[in-house]
Formats: sequence, C-alpha cells, structure tokens
Amino acid sequence: MTDGVPDAEATRDALRRLAGTAADTARPPDLGDLRHRARRRRVRSVAVAGLVAAAMAAIPVGVAVTAAPSRAPQLAAPAPTAPAAPTPVPSPPRPSDLPSSTTASAPATETGGPIQPATEPTVGTREVKLFLLREQAGQRCPQVVAVKRDVPARGVAKEALRALLDGPTPADRAAGLTSAFDGDAHRFRYLKLDGSNARADFTDLDGVLAPDDSCEKTKLLEPMRRTLEQFGWIEQARFSIRGDQRAFYVDVLHERVPE
Repeated sequence: MTDGVPDAEATRDALRRLAGTAADTARPPDLGDLRHRARRRRVRSVAVAGLVAAAMAAIPVGVAVTAAPSRAPQLAAPAPTAPAAPTPVPSPPRPSDLPSSTTASAPATETGGPIQPATEPTVGTREVKLFLLREQAGQRCPQVVAVKRDVPARGVAKEALRALLDGPTPADRAAGLTSAFDGDAHRFRYLKLDGSNARADFTDLDGVLAPDDSCEKTKLLEPMRRTLEQFGWIEQARFSIRGDQRAFYVDVLHERVPE
C-alpha cells in the first residue's frame, strides 16, 4: 500500500481469497467426510448406550424403579360384602321325637327291648315283694323270706331288683333280716325280656359273698329269681355278667348253665 492506496499485489491476493471461498461454497459436500461424521455419531451413540446399561446393572436386584407417586389422593376400594347366611328352615319332627302315650307301648331297657308288657301300669308306685334272708338255728344256709316294698310302677320288675340290690332297710335289720346285697344297685346293668323270659345282667358280683361261702344259690340266686318271678308275665329269670351267663352260673354259683 502506498499513501493509503492499496497496491496491485494486495488487491489480487484479496480477490483470489474471495474467489476460493466462493468456489468452496459452491462445491458439493465430500462423501468421505460425511461417512466419517456418521461413524463418529454411531460411536457416540454406542458409548451412551453402554453407560446406560452399566448404570442399570449397578442397581441392586429386587429394588424396583418406580415413578414418583402422584399427588392425587387414592380412594380405597370398598370391602367385599359377605353374602347373608340363609335362614335355616326347621325340619319336621321325627316320629321318635313326638311324645308317646304311656299305654301305647312298653318302655325300653338299655338294650332296646321292653321291660314290662304294655298293659302294665306305668304311673305312680306299686307294692312288690323283696326276698331277704333270716338265719336258722342249726341250719348252714339261711331261710329266704319276703318283705313288702313300694317301688316305681314304670319298669316295676327292674325297680324291684334294684331295691333288692340296695339291701335291707334299718327296719328290716331290726327284724333280724339280712341280705348278701348291701348298696350293690350300681352293679346292675339292664333287664331284658324275651317273651316270658327275663334276663338280668350285672357288671360283676365280686366280693358279694365270702370266698368260702357255700350258700351261693340261697343267698344270691333265690332272692333275685323270686323277686323277678313274682310278676305273672315273667316265667323264668336268668342272670349274666356282662352278657355272659357262664360267668354267673359257673364262676359265681359253681354249677352248669341251665338249659
């Protein structure tokens, strides 16, 4: 430049630079350069994905990543209502639940059979005979004698046998009467009728007689047999221990079982 006027060389350089810039702008983009830039973008994307995967792997197993809870109030679901229980319908009474007439049928024993005929009275009390013992001078075994006693009319034969097993009253003892039984009604199990035959069953008769007592028939069998056979509807009375007649006749009375 001379005196503020640019020289010709500087002007030409400036023009060449402008021409080169315009030429570069007019040229199409280089494909190689574009591929290079695309590869750099993929590398950066893969790197970012790797960082995200590493961060997720660092979270402990079982820890759930949840979004922040909403501030909107949560309404509780209504509790299920249990269905109403159906109203029970009463069943009709069974025939066995209905009251029966006292004259319709005979009452039953523990074994389910009748204990007296249906024609026998079942209300109030009845006077019966109990058979006790009286010692006889010069005789090994005592005499069997009858006394009178009032017992319930319902199941009269069974009640008479229970009264015999309870033993003599103070008045009986004052009259010189005794018995092999004394408070032994708890040994009695049931009285069973089979037509005109009766069988009385016991839990046991242990200790009723002394081991050396030889008057078993007089002291045990006769009082019980006569007490039951006083009723016209019992022709033969038999006895057993827990259902076994042999246990009574053979083990207690030391005789064979009657036919």
